[in-house]
Amino acid sequence: MDWDQINEKYSDILLDDQVFLGIDDGWEQIITELLGAVTIYQDVNIGHDEYQPVTFTSIRCNDGWLDIEFEGGDDVVAEIANFSRILSFKTCEICGTIGKLYCADKWMHWSAKRTLCTSHAVKLFYYRIT
Repeated sequence: MDWDQINEKYSDILLDDQVFLGIDDGWEQIITELLGAVTIYQDVNIGHDEYQPVTFTSIRCNDGWLDIEFEGGDDVVAEIANFSRILSFKTCEICGTIGKLYCADKWMHWSAKRTLCTSHAVKLFYYRIT
């Protein structure tokens, strides 16, 4: 599935087609699982106990992890989003295999951080942080 298909399939819970910012294909599965889980949960709970429909306003890469912003939902939706964030810390942004946090410079305070597998970190000259 590509990003256009994801936008189309989950358009009812995405603010618009600009929700995904700076995300490589390696996190596509994490995002589709997030949106699928929230859709299923929402279908069951919509109309019950003041449940507010979910709208994802931004899903982007932020220093090597997924930054997920949404409106509505409840604590369960927040936990699903948090679990997706945690998965992004362990998944290569580029290919989706097991990854770790790396930085572009030995002085990590000033460099771009990314979650990468060893292979992509070596290719991109990134240094391991964790």
